[in-house]
Amino acid sequence: MNQKTYSILMPPPNLTGELHLGHAMQHVIMDALARFKRMQGFEVLLLPGVDHAGIQFEGTLNKLLEKEGVNKNKIGREEWLKRAWQFKDQVYQSFHSTWSVFGLSADWEKEVFTLDPKAQKAVLEQFKRFWEKDILYKGAYIVSWCPKCGTAIEDVEMEYEEKKEKLYFVKYKIPSENDECIIVATARPETIYADVAIAIYPNHPKYRKYIGKSALNPLGSKENALMLKIIEDERVEKDFGSGALKITPGHDLLDYQIGKDHSLPILHAIDKSGRMTSLASELEGLKVVEARGKTAQLLEELGALEKIEDYTHSVPICERCNTVVEPLISEEWYVQMQPLAKKALGKISQINFMPQTFLADITNWMENIHDWSISRNLWWGHRIPVWYCQRCNPNHLVGKDQDMIISLEEPSKTCQSCSEKHWIQDEQVLDTWFSSGLWPLATLGWPEQSKDLEKFYPWDFEITGGDIKYLWIARMIILGVWHTDQIPFKNMFFHGMIRDLQGRRFSKSLGNGINPNELRETWGTDATRMALYTYSAPGRDGRASRQTMDERCKNFRNFSTKLKNVYRFIYELKPLESGTESDFSHPNDTEIIQHLNRVIDQVSNYLESYQLHLATEELYDFIWHKFADSYIEWSKKRRADAQPCLEYVFESSLKLLYPFMPFTTTELWQKVGKSESITSSWPKALD
Repeated sequence: MNQKTYSILMPPPNLTGELHLGHAMQHVIMDALARFKRMQGFEVLLLPGVDHAGIQFEGTLNKLLEKEGVNKNKIGREEWLKRAWQFKDQVYQSFHSTWSVFGLSADWEKEVFTLDPKAQKAVLEQFKRFWEKDILYKGAYIVSWCPKCGTAIEDVEMEYEEKKEKLYFVKYKIPSENDECIIVATARPETIYADVAIAIYPNHPKYRKYIGKSALNPLGSKENALMLKIIEDERVEKDFGSGALKITPGHDLLDYQIGKDHSLPILHAIDKSGRMTSLASELEGLKVVEARGKTAQLLEELGALEKIEDYTHSVPICERCNTVVEPLISEEWYVQMQPLAKKALGKISQINFMPQTFLADITNWMENIHDWSISRNLWWGHRIPVWYCQRCNPNHLVGKDQDMIISLEEPSKTCQSCSEKHWIQDEQVLDTWFSSGLWPLATLGWPEQSKDLEKFYPWDFEITGGDIKYLWIARMIILGVWHTDQIPFKNMFFHGMIRDLQGRRFSKSLGNGINPNELRETWGTDATRMALYTYSAPGRDGRASRQTMDERCKNFRNFSTKLKNVYRFIYELKPLESGTESDFSHPNDTEIIQHLNRVIDQVSNYLESYQLHLATEELYDFIWHKFADSYIEWSKKRRADAQPCLEYVFESSLKLLYPFMPFTTTELWQKVGKSESITSSWPKALD
């Protein structure tokens, strides 16, 4: 009979990331479940791995190279990648030793890096399948662009920050109406240079008479007057400003959509480095914030600025570098997501989400999904596996009738049109999540039908924080269902975020971080593990400081000391002659056994339902109070007769504690001198 299996997939931490409390908590939760399931007789796969972290890794390396006076573009791609892999090896060695120290009993021989050959094979297969199903395309569209990272990013990779800025009310003259004006409110006057129209909401009481006429761009010169068509569109907000909206398709998503529907041209006043283009005349080369002030000054000098008001609004920020994101037109690769999401929605209810609220969140996101921009203007990552014939397809056009080939390596065949080899690979790399979304499959050898894939897929347990539910979890579900017609995991556990006492996320800039390795070195691994379990309730954020963590760790170190003292009392002070009866018929024995039976059932249920915070609380209370403080005190009056019960309860307690405190319990188990391993079986309640 085949051994029953249980599979746990580790979220791959970023290669350049430092171990933080969230990582440590994930690790101890996964490890406790793995140890528990092994004791129940399961063949457990706890598969570790590391993510190449495209944008973050490249940004970190480039900063280091700049300190050496080395410029990425000057040394070229080949030399840069050589340095990148050297840096990866250096980081990997030190990084690996810090994130595996909490006693993670993982299958280290199966560890996967997201740029490993097996991952590359999976990524190529996915790319090919999307291409063959006609859901992959390339084109110039508006994207969210991070000027500092130098690449397009997804909406879910942005955070929004409330900022107090200025709202500028700008006059747009209408020459045909005796220079009457339409007043437009904007927080971004620097983009006026790229305006192509003015839109008003339908039946505007003041401005509808101007529909079909043209307004004069206030920043156009007399020699080159810029006339803006006045149009009507229901997407214009009635309650914002005057109810008129300047349309700048090259720098705003809504404007882009309105411009597309009205066949308007696209102009660019800001480039991909976050600086003004030649369209902005004398402001060319200025950064956006500086250009904003200069533009406002010019408008005032021209008499085109009616007023300025204070304005608080949400500004999109790149989550990795905290730079303001620019909506820009860029040629990128995209995946049509609606067919993929539709298929995933048919299976998503099969996943047990903890907490259940995340099911509704992810379902809603899938139902309103937009196409996924999967290309990144980077060098670190999975390079897009498309080769163009430089002679026959110099503009790198994409299509089934174009001279292009999908391959990881340079094609050995000749071009069908010119019968020669002039292949050049697409310059961009794939979004990190394009490969990370395949994590449940790539780690098990997909697209090959490996034994591990057959045995362990779908995964039994996956864990993460709620902050990447769309970036990663939703995509793993979408891609897993699309490729296998199966959910990628059966249980999806979202742990809460540990924040500082003010509710803020830990960060270097705030200086509020807590290094879990320092806790471990001060209080011991098991004590730190137990402190982390107290924060492990599904979806519930917790607050901590170094002081509060020290207090919790100290308490559990004292608990470990208590266990050792109990061991000494039971075994080192064992009476020369002790009872051999194990029917536990004395009332005190019966009572403690009943308590133990209830604890075995409760802890088992808590582990099965992933409520580890309650399991550790139950064990702490039972061992310290009911066993040590009460029963052991009673046993002193009948020491010899109570010895069998003392040993039974203590050894059962060690086994129950083993998944949570593996080092202390293993040390004491070895001192007890039992022939079988502490992991041989999970305790069962006595009849």
